[in-house]
Amino acid sequence: MYKAVVFDMDGTLGDTLPLCVEAFRRCVGEHTGTTPAAQEVLQYFGKSDRGVLGALLGIHPDAPELPVEHFVRIYEEMHPVWAPAPFPGAVEMLRRLRARGIRLALITGKEAYTGEPTLRRFGMEGLFEWIGYGTPTHNCKDERLLELMQLWGLRAEDLLYVGDAPSDIELCHKVGVAIINAAWGSGAEDDAAACLALQPEYRLNDFEELEPLITQLTT
Repeated sequence: MYKAVVFDMDGTLGDTLPLCVEAFRRCVGEHTGTTPAAQEVLQYFGKSDRGVLGALLGIHPDAPELPVEHFVRIYEEMHPVWAPAPFPGAVEMLRRLRARGIRLALITGKEAYTGEPTLRRFGMEGLFEWIGYGTPTHNCKDERLLELMQLWGLRAEDLLYVGDAPSDIELCHKVGVAIINAAWGSGAEDDAAACLALQPEYRLNDFEELEPLITQLTT
């Protein structure tokens, strides 16, 4: 029986991946005059906001000239149109899980720059006991999972992660954490073969199936 459930954000709790891609494309286009293709943006996903932006612009992610504030303004401006709400029922599900005493955490590749605006937009502020954000240099979700285990005094087998990307499966298995592969967001079909090849413990195509499965696995 799992004692805590850890969620990804983009593509898992909300269909925010198109928003992220388009915000990067617009920001880079406004700074360079050349808008990168979506695939060029996606190749850097796993890194945090500054990591992706820096890679696209050829600027060190810690450099003061990196246009982080401009990117965040674009992201927040586009949010109401590109990702106005989370997946239907997501907030209510999180509230019910908390009411049942399930410990909830969020581990995302986002940094607080974009993570906090999305939590506000989605009405999810205060629903997670702990949040682990990304880093510009690499996908660090495995490190965040280890950090959470140490903080909460849990073993890998006590945690259940919910995430959509093949890298989520790889990094969860690297540290011995089971995963529900979220296959309900846009673009999930593109990653289906890669995800299945990595053999997630569970895979769901419908968000409405998530709460019943979590309830079964935590009871």
